[in-house]
Amino acid sequence: MHRQAAKSLNSAAIVAAAPPTAEASKLGGLADSAWEALGGGPSDLVFPDEFVGVWDVTSILTKVDTPLGEDAVPNLQAVRRAQREDLDRPTQYQVSFTRNGGGRVVYDRAFNTAAMLSMYYDKTMSFTERIDWNIDDPNVLTLQMPSMSVRTRVTRRSEDFPQPDRIETSEYVESVYDTGADGAPRIKASQCFTKYKFRSEQAAAADGGPAIVATQVVSDFLTPFDGEQAYLASMNKPYAQYTYRMAFRRAAAAAAAAAR
Repeated sequence: MHRQAAKSLNSAAIVAAAPPTAEASKLGGLADSAWEALGGGPSDLVFPDEFVGVWDVTSILTKVDTPLGEDAVPNLQAVRRAQREDLDRPTQYQVSFTRNGGGRVVYDRAFNTAAMLSMYYDKTMSFTERIDWNIDDPNVLTLQMPSMSVRTRVTRRSEDFPQPDRIETSEYVESVYDTGADGAPRIKASQCFTKYKFRSEQAAAADGGPAIVATQVVSDFLTPFDGEQAYLASMNKPYAQYTYRMAFRRAAAAAAAAAR
């Protein structure tokens, strides 16, 4: 799977050596509130009301690092492909924020995954029908592809609002890739750490700039699947890190409708 497409599954999208946060809740409704009160961390990432809707995003991969050295990278070909084909090249896709059953603004993870995958696969393929995700139980997303299934699970997350116009989010994600063939499924562990800075759409329109900008670091970690000795030697440090710069502008269709 292409690096950027895999990113869409891990971002839910999601800094090296950051302290572990509490396990993400698998419960719903009042149980989620109890989980949070007991220190379980947020049940989902929550954003300001201004984020609601669809955004056109331009993303640039600005840096690729291998903190443990290339010898520790289990899929070095993928890292080198990112360095060769993706580095410093802008990509465009859409991101949606919507309201969950509790009225909070959250990622539309199904829309966002489908939108990014659509960039790399046959345009006639409908990814929406291949994705199973519940907005009110957001930690698990499954994707059924012709050649494999992918199941992602957010295992822990954190969110901070250091200033009124800034948000910092972190999600740790476990991804299981199952081809259905003989042999064990492939397991990946990643963290997506994102710093957002935002302003009003009126301010953005005044100078033609984006309403939201972000820096995102996606870190990939070894798991016991990669070998017990290598996993222990990594000491929970990432073997690969991808740094992105992103700019969000209100989707053209939505912006035109609002201007009428």
